[in-house]
Amino acid sequence: MSINQIKHKQAGVGLLEVLIAVLVLSLGFLAAAKMQISGMRASQNAYFLSQANFMLRDMTDRMRANQTGVLAGHYKNTTTNPNTINPTCITAESKCSPADLAIADLHAWSKYLYEPAGAVEFKPLLPSLDTVTAKGEILYNDVSDVYTLNVKWGEQHKGVIEEQVLSVQLTP
Repeated sequence: MSINQIKHKQAGVGLLEVLIAVLVLSLGFLAAAKMQISGMRASQNAYFLSQANFMLRDMTDRMRANQTGVLAGHYKNTTTNPNTINPTCITAESKCSPADLAIADLHAWSKYLYEPAGAVEFKPLLPSLDTVTAKGEILYNDVSDVYTLNVKWGEQHKGVIEEQVLSVQLTP
């Protein structure tokens, strides 16, 4: 065999090896990108869950501080909404009744989810989607004498919009 024949048999093998190496690296990068996206999605879901937990802790602390208002039923079957307003005792910095404190607590809770008038670049704590509105609600069960506080929000997972709910119960 001459040197020319050996070179001829070796021609193109280096190029084929490079193409296979590029293909393997490309698949590795795609897998890493998919894992990164999955990790970001899990991180976002954990963030939403921690924000919902924050909202629930905030309202339960407010209710514990206003025990008279809880026992009088001022928190029964209420829900957040964008049209709440602070009672005048809060804005005038005067003494509030337990009922006024309950209204102020619901207003403060609602401000986490709904854009206040005149706000610039408002970011709610929890996302609302077209079919799932983020909200907080306080339900009361007369039979068991237990309040159930729910925080609801929407998340999109694999193209499907799902309602997420985090609940806690409070006994007066």
